[in-house]
Amino acid sequence: MLNFILNIFSITTSRATMPLLAALGILITSCLPSFANEAFAIGCSHYKQGKFPMAKAFFLKAVQDDPTCIASHYQLANTLFQLREYDRSAAEYNACLSLKPDARMRAFCVSAMSQIQSLKRSQANKVANNSTNTSTVKQY
Repeated sequence: MLNFILNIFSITTSRATMPLLAALGILITSCLPSFANEAFAIGCSHYKQGKFPMAKAFFLKAVQDDPTCIASHYQLANTLFQLREYDRSAAEYNACLSLKPDARMRAFCVSAMSQIQSLKRSQANKVANNSTNTSTVKQY
């Protein structure tokens, strides 16, 4: 679409028609469907069905298309959490927080990040305990 508009600008030599063409270009591009919204909606559908890898792909697209969308970052973070990609999930919760969400969303993000830290500590303790148990050899 943008190439079409640029081609029209390059063909037109009359400066009087330029503002009209610019207005037309803005009107046409504002009428195009929002791909970020569509990707977000499809991602939500996959998330509800438990299809987290598919949801991840669509939420990644939504974030790519509109990096300022708090809901897209939040849902991507939730999806990454479900996939046990905790570091990436925390990064998305941080991205959500950096966009200054409302108090409720902020509380959800902070709570989720706290849960991620607890899970990571728990995993680290399990690894430490397993390595201690396997290094101790019982003698009979």
